[in-house]
Amino acid sequence: MRSAASSASCCPRVRCCTTHPSSASRRRSATTHGARRCRGPASWNRWCVLSSRASASRRPSATTCCRAGARPSWSPRSRRCARRGWPNALRIAAVRTGWPGSCRIEAFRRPVPVPPPHPMPTLRPLFVLGAFSLACSALLPPSASAYSLIGGSLGTTQRDVRVFDNFSDAVTNDNTTPSPSFPGYLGAELAIWKAVVEWQSELHGGGYGDPTQPGGIGSGGANFDPSWQGNASGVGGNSDNVHSEISGSDSGVLAYCETPISDGWRIRYYSVWTWSDGPGVGLNGTDLQGVACHEYGHALGLGHSTETTGPTMFPSISGTGSLQRSIEADDIAGVQAVYGVKSSTKPRILSTQVTGTTLVINGSNFTTTNNEVWFTRAGGNTTGDPVKVTGAASTNGGTKITVTVPATAGDGDLLVKKNTTGNSSLSNAYPFDKEGGALTGGPQLSSVTPSSVPVLAFPESTFQIAGTGLATTSSVTVGGLAASYTKQGDTGLTIEVPLLSALGPASVVVTNQEGPATTTIGINAPTAPVLLIDPPLMFNGLTLNATFGAGVGDVAYLCVSTLLAPTVVPGIVSLDIGGGISGVTVLSTKIIPAKGWTTFSSLVIGVPPGTSFYVQLGVFSAANPVLPLATSNLQSTQVLF
Repeated sequence: MRSAASSASCCPRVRCCTTHPSSASRRRSATTHGARRCRGPASWNRWCVLSSRASASRRPSATTCCRAGARPSWSPRSRRCARRGWPNALRIAAVRTGWPGSCRIEAFRRPVPVPPPHPMPTLRPLFVLGAFSLACSALLPPSASAYSLIGGSLGTTQRDVRVFDNFSDAVTNDNTTPSPSFPGYLGAELAIWKAVVEWQSELHGGGYGDPTQPGGIGSGGANFDPSWQGNASGVGGNSDNVHSEISGSDSGVLAYCETPISDGWRIRYYSVWTWSDGPGVGLNGTDLQGVACHEYGHALGLGHSTETTGPTMFPSISGTGSLQRSIEADDIAGVQAVYGVKSSTKPRILSTQVTGTTLVINGSNFTTTNNEVWFTRAGGNTTGDPVKVTGAASTNGGTKITVTVPATAGDGDLLVKKNTTGNSSLSNAYPFDKEGGALTGGPQLSSVTPSSVPVLAFPESTFQIAGTGLATTSSVTVGGLAASYTKQGDTGLTIEVPLLSALGPASVVVTNQEGPATTTIGINAPTAPVLLIDPPLMFNGLTLNATFGAGVGDVAYLCVSTLLAPTVVPGIVSLDIGGGISGVTVLSTKIIPAKGWTTFSSLVIGVPPGTSFYVQLGVFSAANPVLPLATSNLQSTQVLF
């Protein structure tokens, strides 16, 4: 806690505005020196998270807002809270809303000495949200979106993030499975690192690492990227950018963020809660990654959202809080409002290669000279400052930087700051393994059964993959097309072949939370005629679609009838429909193309309701041109009206 050099009265009986001397700054930008900061008598403002599981008997606080020199209003709500026995007469929750001299005051009528500030609730039980949401929205003029801003932002000197791992529950550090996209860290550190980079400008590496986010980690799309700096040696001050646990509890509060924002922040997690480090979604405990993602949103300058479609910054959670891991459209709009939409001139890291101590960074928008390469410091970080290589030149038109990796750099993240200023001067954070290890994992695929399958079959054409790491499969593609699949635990998948445009070998890509794995399947033309009809129930005005396949070059006759009775022409054809050759209509005649299948569509109009159509193929083989015609499976549809 920095000592105040001087103070001025912001509101009666409250000393909340103090001069922030430059000597007190840890390492911050000169623009903050000498600025007036609103603070409580013992702490900066705290933005908190309250559990939706808190008791309905929790007493809501009375909240008002004032600016410097204004008198606090004593509302009937404030008097009621005082009569209900709140021990506080006056509580400060100072929020920087536009320097100098603005503050936020929580006021209660009973005049007693002022204790340390009570945390301002964020994720609250839904039944007490209304008053708080209104109070929160008063911090800044409302925007067109539901997000709110608390004022201020983190400059490029304030991008460091550290964890002091003093979490007391074993389950907070029981994830001991390495994530290649987050090299060098496990447990609580890994969960918080994932939470932080979800706010960054683009996908973190390939976006892998979280089974609950198939779209990938890293969704902000703004001129903002954090610098992961590993472990701190203590909880730090309220501007040291450290996550840590704090003992005790506070009326359902899960965690809180202390801010003056531009001068740093600190996030604390109450030890009374059981914090789960993931990566899966458990049924018990509180999701550390989800709550950390919400709290870091406050550190970025976001208040609470009134949007009810599930943004991370909504002021309440349900269940374990794992849904807060992924920021949504309203959160993205908020962070872009603070830092600006990601600039087209912002530097980007696209890939890296490590050979011994030589690092090659491939990307774009690097300046010709004087780039800085930022590394995570190895073995813990007492200051939060990244290890930097300065004066780095780029080649290939600003797309390549080659540097020697410093001995003090460790596993973590890389960033490149080009030779300009502002939020758009810093690149995306990109995972860095000092030993040059792979930055993606993915499942291990051991076999494909059978080795080849028809492109079309009835029922569907499927094959099986065996391996490990398949329980968290998030997508499968065959020949570049998305494929349906069914999991058999962690060791197997059954995959349905999509309608591919070519026969022959097709790549199969199976992706889980840690990345993709690739194998191959052979795709053949159907060995016997096959027919699929859609939809099985029709209305007049809809289109009937038929997909059918056979050998390449075969001639296929698409036959239809309203009678389900055999048609037999000896030596020519034997169908299951028509009740005689006069009852069969040939809808279409097609030669099967090189891909092994084709389609036919017909608009259904003027058909009496209740009519059923029965459809079957007769096929003349190009490879074996003899009669009778081969026939397909039977399909049917009924016109309802």
